[in-house]
Amino acid sequence: MKANKKDKRKFDSKNLIFIALALYLVVLLFAQQSTLDRNRETYKDLQKQLVDAQEENNVLKEEYENIGSDEYIERKARESGLVKSDEVVFVIGNK
Repeated sequence: MKANKKDKRKFDSKNLIFIALALYLVVLLFAQQSTLDRNRETYKDLQKQLVDAQEENNVLKEEYENIGSDEYIERKARESGLVKSDEVVFVIGNK
């Protein structure tokens, strides 16, 4: 009978070690999944920033290509409030 109790205790300690190892692996799995989810969100945010930067870059490239054109110079002059010498300017005041 003593042998059975000793074998049973060994079996219990082996089970305890196995359960502890399994629990450790499950906790590790959840921690890794959480890290992976955060990294995916960061990746999505960076992808959006990249798309936004590419769109802005395209706009700036287009503007750069048009800098020397007469249309660009006229548009910038009008934005600054300048008018051509033969134009009549009407100013409507605020009420």
